[in-house]
Amino acid sequence: MKKHITPLFLLISVFIYSQNKPDLIDLTITGNQISKNSNPNQISKKWFSNVEAEFAINHEVRYDYALYDNNDRLISGKTAKLDNKTSFGILYNINYPLLNKLTLGAVSGFQYQSQLKISTLKLGGILRYHFLNYESVNINLMTAYNMALSNNIESDMANVRLGLQFPIKRTDDFIINLNIFGDYNYYVYQEIILNDINERPGSLIFRSYGFSLGIQF
Repeated sequence: MKKHITPLFLLISVFIYSQNKPDLIDLTITGNQISKNSNPNQISKKWFSNVEAEFAINHEVRYDYALYDNNDRLISGKTAKLDNKTSFGILYNINYPLLNKLTLGAVSGFQYQSQLKISTLKLGGILRYHFLNYESVNINLMTAYNMALSNNIESDMANVRLGLQFPIKRTDDFIINLNIFGDYNYYVYQEIILNDINERPGSLIFRSYGFSLGIQF
C-alpha cells in the first residue's frame, strides 16, 4: 500500500505546482523519484490492452478571441474565462514494451466536453513507465489528435494527459485499474460565444483533473 500512496502524492504535487499542460520534464522527475523504490529486475515482454471510462472536472476554461471594427480592422485581442463544467469519455489502448518497464501504446477513443457541447474522437499514443510489472502501478503520458465530431471546432493535435494508474482489483482474467490524471485540451473554436460586437472566435483551452476506471486484459 505504501508503494501506491507514495507515487500518488508525488503526482498530485506536480499537478499543484504547474498550472500549464503536463510536460515531459515533470514526468521524468516524478518517475525518477518513484523508481527508487521499484524492483530493478527485467520483466518479460507481452502485449496488453486497456478499456477505460473517464470523468473529469475543468479547473480552467479559457477563451481567446479578437475584436474588429466595422472596417474589419483589428481592435484588440481578448481573453475570457468560461464556467467550469465536466467532461466524460471512453478510451481504448493497446500496449507493447519498448524497454524494460517502458511501454508504448496506440490510443483511440471519444470525449465530450459539456461546456459548449464539444465532441471529439481521439487518436494518439501513450507512454507508460511501470514500477514493478505490467500489472502494477504505472505513470503515463498520453498525446492525442482531436478529430471534431461537432461543427463548432476544428480537428487538431491538441490533447496532452499525465496520469498515475494503479490496480484496485485483480482476477484470473483481467485487472480493474484506477487512473488519476491531469488533462490539457486545445481547440480552435469556430462560433461566437460572448456576442460582442465584431467578435472573432479564436481558441479554447480546457485544463481539468479527472479519473478513469478501466479493465486491463
